[in-house]
Amino acid sequence: MNPPVHATPMSLSISMALPEESGWALSASFAAGRAGAAALTPCHSMSSRENYMSKKWILLVLPILLVGIIGCAGRVATPEGWSGGAAEGDVLYIGTRKGDIRALDIQSGEVQKSFSLVSTQKQASLFGTRDAEVASSVYGTPLLHDDTLYFGTYHGVLYALSTPDLDTKWAEPIGSPIVGGPTLAGDVVLVGADNGKVYAFDQEADEQQRWTASERWTFQTGNKVWSSPIAADGVVYATSLDKNLYAISLEDGSKLWQFATNGAIASSPVYDDGTVYFGSFDKVFYAVNASDGTLRWKFDGADSWYWGTPLVHGNDVYAPSLDGKLYALDKRNGNLQWSLTTEGPIVGSPAVIFDMIAVGSDDGKLHIARISDGNPVDFCNMRTEIRSSLAVQDDTVFLSAKDKSIRALRIKTNGNPDEEWVHQPDEDDPIDRGRIEDC
Repeated sequence: MNPPVHATPMSLSISMALPEESGWALSASFAAGRAGAAALTPCHSMSSRENYMSKKWILLVLPILLVGIIGCAGRVATPEGWSGGAAEGDVLYIGTRKGDIRALDIQSGEVQKSFSLVSTQKQASLFGTRDAEVASSVYGTPLLHDDTLYFGTYHGVLYALSTPDLDTKWAEPIGSPIVGGPTLAGDVVLVGADNGKVYAFDQEADEQQRWTASERWTFQTGNKVWSSPIAADGVVYATSLDKNLYAISLEDGSKLWQFATNGAIASSPVYDDGTVYFGSFDKVFYAVNASDGTLRWKFDGADSWYWGTPLVHGNDVYAPSLDGKLYALDKRNGNLQWSLTTEGPIVGSPAVIFDMIAVGSDDGKLHIARISDGNPVDFCNMRTEIRSSLAVQDDTVFLSAKDKSIRALRIKTNGNPDEEWVHQPDEDDPIDRGRIEDC
């Protein structure tokens, strides 16, 4: 996957060090008005499968790192995002690759409302400056709570929109790209940013119900925060590419403890019953005691990095890995229960539906397996990479895909998936099930 860089008449050479524990050095060159291929140099021997997975995902990380590259037309090359969805009632709220947030009818996929993320900015050109329309993107899954939709954009703005009309309640410019989604702790909104900071905002309304957000505190980590923080019992837990998990006081933003790994951490943590679970770029999945940051257990059986948010369900925690496997681990001791193998990296979070678990993969398929033993039940081949986390309402799974589509799949009790509709942001009407041939 080539990085989204517009043609430029000048030569631009970029060299960046991905986390050393990834085993790769990365450089990219763009010259003579065309985008050159990224040069990947392995720092250690790898299996052919691990080699393939790592190359594919370094090319995914590259667009996120290339912030603000300006082309000859004065447009900023911006990654398109892979927003997950938030469903409530008859509406699915989700970011599109066209640069907006949409409220879609859950039954039909038709647009009810939309909120544009396109802005006009002054951009440099060969002849001075010009006004250019720049579309932002949403990577994290929007958060829906009390008729309010919260999300952050790659252009560094944290939004709170009223639902279902998608009017702005407040917008807070952070000035740094937001890759993860926001989290709520009571009325406090938490979000991480590319500048390495974790932000906490208080929100309140005046007598006329005009809402504002004010910064409560910021916490500086040692590198980018691409994950979503979580909060429990007055403590905020956040991961960073500086290889650490942090416990932060919700009250004043002071550090309570930190837990170091041997790899950058892009995976969002999850909290369950006194334990924080997360994966790292060191190929290890961790369970850490929330009270003091001591290690409870770790699982080192994966062949590649962890990016996706794990899912806790029952006695197990489900960890998606970029090696293309979904691991089911006993949350009490980390013992491997089973693993489900796909043919592409997994970055999105899985979802439980009935007595099954569903997960999307870069192999273009939505995989469905029995949650008891991981045995595959069925799949839907959409022939386009699936990187968003899955949203579930009743018997329907919602996702966004790399071809810009947003899809609804109804899962039968036997695990057979049927696509209900496909919404393409560039088309006026969604594609109904009678014209869908994927599954």
